[in-house]
Amino acid sequence: MPHYKLTYFNLYGRAETSRILFHLAGVPYDDVRIEMEEWAGKKSDTRWGFLPELEVDGKKLAQSNAIHLYLAKIFGFGGKDEWETARILEFLLAFEEALIKLYAPYIEQDPVKKDELTKSAIDGGLKPLYNRLEKSLEENGSGYFVGNQLTVADISTFVMLTGIEEIQSGVLSEFAKLVAFVKRIEDEPKVKEWIEKRPKCPFSIMSKK
Repeated sequence: MPHYKLTYFNLYGRAETSRILFHLAGVPYDDVRIEMEEWAGKKSDTRWGFLPELEVDGKKLAQSNAIHLYLAKIFGFGGKDEWETARILEFLLAFEEALIKLYAPYIEQDPVKKDELTKSAIDGGLKPLYNRLEKSLEENGSGYFVGNQLTVADISTFVMLTGIEEIQSGVLSEFAKLVAFVKRIEDEPKVKEWIEKRPKCPFSIMSKK
């Protein structure tokens, strides 16, 4: 079996989907967690200046969605065919614009502008995205986003939905189908097992204390 090492900050964020995949597959790996104060001294050692990074027998792979999809294909959560894999990638990328919108109010210092940016992030980012996700669930009809069994599309969406609740709580509750989806995924026995045993940390530096 290859030796895997996953390096990320001591956050859930962009590495948690891969951590869940490892647990679902029952595959051991080194879960390396870097504290923020260590990052400046380690950034130059990364491929692109970002985390997470995955090492497989010493070979590095960067960019979270590339890592998620690689592990999903290896572990059997990457779709049954090329069409399903492509659809899965859609969902892995679906939150990128919304996350950018959420970061803008986090770094804004002016209270008035912060409120404006927060409203824009919710009304112009999260709610349209959540509407589309609900429509996708309804269209697929299986309770999962792609195909008729658990894939990394579901795991990633679950991680993002629950994580974003730490940043902007209450938005998810307006979307009953997504609330039911989150409950379904967190009740998957191996996902539930991981949630109960995983190290406790915030989702993001943007998470509310």
